[in-house]
Amino acid sequence: MDANLSDEQLMQNYAAGDEHAFEHLYSRHKGAVYRYFLRQCSDQGTAEELYQDVWVKLINAKDRYKDEAKFTTWLFSIAHNHL
Repeated sequence: MDANLSDEQLMQNYAAGDEHAFEHLYSRHKGAVYRYFLRQCSDQGTAEELYQDVWVKLINAKDRYKDEAKFTTWLFSIAHNHL
């Protein structure tokens, strides 16, 4: 059921308290976020640390999420700013 929802709807559901929605978002985007950091810093250990930090930042910012752009734009903005 959640797997058919858009990223934006999943994020809204997560912000409303649906933990399963976060699991779907994480599954969909974990690889791309990790690869982004690996390309940017070329060090696996640093990439893993940054990767974990970004997901924590997303969790902490869930109440501030606004569906004004694609979810991936928001996610990678967090990643880029953290880098």
